[in-house]
Amino acid sequence: MIDDPVQAFESADARKVVDALWSSWPIVVTLGPAEVGMDESPDRLIDFIKTVQELCDAGLVTFEAFVVGPGGPQAIDAALTARGRALLGSRAPAPPATITQLAS
Repeated sequence: MIDDPVQAFESADARKVVDALWSSWPIVVTLGPAEVGMDESPDRLIDFIKTVQELCDAGLVTFEAFVVGPGGPQAIDAALTARGRALLGSRAPAPPATITQLAS
């Protein structure tokens, strides 16, 4: 278990997951190993599960459901939390532009 939430961003796998979620913000995504460039070997599938779980335990990532099935593990409707975005801060590029609606 990670004591300091900032440590959750330390591993290369965690950075891949965070980058994938940051690039889609504010849209939620279904995230699997293939979406973060991890191969489908059994060890890497376990690494993906551990990484997403550690990020979630640290309060940096949220998801609606986590499914492990024949298609591999998937975090359904995953996104960075407000805490995750705040801790990520200046380490990440600016999030993609969002569509806003002006009041009429």
